[in-house]
Amino acid sequence: MRTPHTLTASTLMGALVFLGPLALGQPTPAPDEFAARERWLAEHRPGKGSRLPFSFRYGGQPSDDLLPRWNLQEEAKPAEEGREQHVYTWRDPLTGLVVRYELTVYHDFPVIEWVLEFKNDGSDASPILENVLAMDESWARQGQAEFVLYHHRGSQASQRDYEPLVTVLSSGEAKRLSGAGGRPSNTDWPYFDIAYDDGGRTIAVGWPGQWLANFTREGERQLHLQIGQEDCHLRLLAGESIRTPRIVIQFWQGDRIRAHNLWRRWMMKHSMPKPGGQLPPPQFVASSSRAYEEMIHANEENQIMHIRRYLEEGLKPDYWWMDAGWYIQEQGWPQVGTWEVDPRRFPRGFKPISDFAHAHGVKILVWFEPERVMPGTWLYQNHPEWLLSPSGRNHALAGMRAWRSRSFTTPDPNVSCNLGDQVCRVAGIEWTPGRLSFHPGPKGEFSVVRFTAPSPGEYRINARFLAIDQQTTTSVHIIRNNESLFEGKIRLDGAGPEASYQGTVTLQSGETLDFVVGFGNGSYICDSTGLEVLVGGPDGRVFHAAKDFSPEKNPTGVWSYGWMAAGARPDPTTFKLYDLPAQPEHEGPRLLDLGNPEAREWLTNHIDRLITEQGIDLYREDFNIDPLPFWRAADTPDRRGITENHHITGHLAYWDELRRRHPTMLIDSCASGGRRNDLETMRRAVPLWRSDYAYEPIGHQGMTYALSFWLPYHGTGTVAYTGAPYYGSGPTPVQPYAFWSNAAPSLGCGIDIRVKELDYETLRRLYRQFREISPCYYGDYYPLTPYSLEKNVWIAWQFDLPEEGRGMIQAFRRDEAPERSPLFRLGGLQSDASYNLKAYDSDWNLTETGRTLMEKGFSLFAKEAPSAIVIVYHKVSHQASGPARASE
Repeated sequence: MRTPHTLTASTLMGALVFLGPLALGQPTPAPDEFAARERWLAEHRPGKGSRLPFSFRYGGQPSDDLLPRWNLQEEAKPAEEGREQHVYTWRDPLTGLVVRYELTVYHDFPVIEWVLEFKNDGSDASPILENVLAMDESWARQGQAEFVLYHHRGSQASQRDYEPLVTVLSSGEAKRLSGAGGRPSNTDWPYFDIAYDDGGRTIAVGWPGQWLANFTREGERQLHLQIGQEDCHLRLLAGESIRTPRIVIQFWQGDRIRAHNLWRRWMMKHSMPKPGGQLPPPQFVASSSRAYEEMIHANEENQIMHIRRYLEEGLKPDYWWMDAGWYIQEQGWPQVGTWEVDPRRFPRGFKPISDFAHAHGVKILVWFEPERVMPGTWLYQNHPEWLLSPSGRNHALAGMRAWRSRSFTTPDPNVSCNLGDQVCRVAGIEWTPGRLSFHPGPKGEFSVVRFTAPSPGEYRINARFLAIDQQTTTSVHIIRNNESLFEGKIRLDGAGPEASYQGTVTLQSGETLDFVVGFGNGSYICDSTGLEVLVGGPDGRVFHAAKDFSPEKNPTGVWSYGWMAAGARPDPTTFKLYDLPAQPEHEGPRLLDLGNPEAREWLTNHIDRLITEQGIDLYREDFNIDPLPFWRAADTPDRRGITENHHITGHLAYWDELRRRHPTMLIDSCASGGRRNDLETMRRAVPLWRSDYAYEPIGHQGMTYALSFWLPYHGTGTVAYTGAPYYGSGPTPVQPYAFWSNAAPSLGCGIDIRVKELDYETLRRLYRQFREISPCYYGDYYPLTPYSLEKNVWIAWQFDLPEEGRGMIQAFRRDEAPERSPLFRLGGLQSDASYNLKAYDSDWNLTETGRTLMEKGFSLFAKEAPSAIVIVYHKVSHQASGPARASE
């Protein structure tokens, strides 16, 4: 080992130790990979004796029996953009069912894809079409090594979002992957690798709905893979059609990292949106969402002020981001369904804001959520025939009962309880069976569960308040008569997601204990709070607030439910009983049915008008609801899956029409973060907010590490502060570790730009550095360490642009990690060329040959923990340089 060079500016050390080679050189498809693809095509080309890669049952008969008897036609479309397309069509002469199989073969990558369409050209409803599998194949391995499935978690607003997982598919075992709730990347990631023999296959599912993949080992050497829409058992009406998920397969040999770089290159060339004919450039965007709770407190004046402040500080954004809440609403930003700019806050619309931004070279990004429709909105009141409603046991709120007040036009404040036997989930809130909860009102009203002593004596209290919304931030109280007994906070001022109290009090008969939830942070949105209360009486009886909850009477026995007027603290003298029992499953959210042509046409024209008239440059679409219960409630027993299928094809058609009308406009796909990022969606949009798990450094390091295998372009936000809450304002420190942990191809800034005392000098330096390195995110990706969320490790990766002879490295020493990093062996370099490496904010530099950097590598030394090290490198010659050189 060479003697390391200690570097004073950023306390780094370079060292070179032999570890063995990484992938050498620029990734290019290998002849063996094309040969594997051609063998597959030869085996699966439709015709006599072929093994088709899909299957279905029609009228009770399997497709393997039916299709050979039906008329087959083939059409080859002219080759274009490095690909050719073959369309195979079968027609049932008895019923008129037409099966269309569209197969695409890419000339420049060992990749194929296909999608099926079924259309009833007959005059009557078809027989039952069921068990429709877009992919139904068995593969046999030749070697002794088992099949290995490399897959990932989806996004659930968790530190573990997109976590890489490995499952060995041993003999006799099975594995299931799927969407959840109708959103495709809600639980499992719809992309995966299957490795066997000396290579494998990369598979992606294009279905922005409820997809399913089953992996089943058969015998000693076979793996059976089935992929399709999870539930499809239906008759097609005359003239009606449906489609399957799109399937993409990449054939690869050898190194899996190299295969993923081929995948990234294929995505960039063939499967990403290209507004104006170009890939979306890396970007820096900014918003005031944290300061104004999305756009609830935003207006024309403060939006222009924020843009001006960013320009004054030399932090010019590419887009000014205006998020949820800008429309007409009375209950907070989740009340979506009236898509008109609120004239009270924006009397001249967005045009003055977009005009100001455009005059200074800044574009406008605006949030929409058209599929979710809430009570009290224009769509809810004027077009109920366009809206889908869940019903019965499958309703997201089945079993929920609540008490409210007729004094309010909103569902809040309230006290609610899940009296059913299944978990209820909606908009990030989760009620387990038996869960009692309450929620404050829109103007600061407190919500109250009151206990009234039935007899005098000593009462034992055991109370627990807990966050049941992913974003609950609030204050909680216990009041004895008119005196405060306990005050706590939920996720405020460093408090955790729970607050509890245990104690003993003496009460006279008729005296009260009030358990209260309030604002906490000045906003009632997302403040659903669970309440667990046991009160032990002097006679030995135990009163259980949740078990004793009554949906019919208020008050009932010792318990009553009500609210108190807004104020600095809850005032029991203002207590009023709730007088409105509610059954949320019969009200609440609706889903705009994009399978309805009339609804889709209205939406397309309406959003198009807003984009044009308001000067909107980027359409951001969110989706904060699980659509599956709505789809399935609308289906009849002989039409299962039809509503989902039509909704998905309608949604894709809606986006395609918006893109046609606005060919230079980028679309952002956000579904509670990253829950709709399947391949069909990623062909039309990019995820600028990859997870609702925001800002925390280690989680976002892991997301960049994992997502970069699959998506060359994704985004998140930063406050450049490790302790930043989701909403907040005021001064925050500027921490390079926090900034770089959240850096991504699209980086959103959430600082409070109104505060002029921030460390803008450091922010400007980080901004300039991000601008310099961000084009590298489109390079080949090489993880330099294993994936981990532990605090005692380093994590690092490299993005390489071999055509330009440059790249960058990001390395993070976490809080409890050792000062010295493991060996980092780079990938993709030219062996006989020399490269110069320089670390930002340091005198450290290293010049070495590509061969040495790849085969022997180097380590880093960081004295501070946590810390981030960003290194840029470029090729300096094609000659071997000899010994490593580093500044001291």
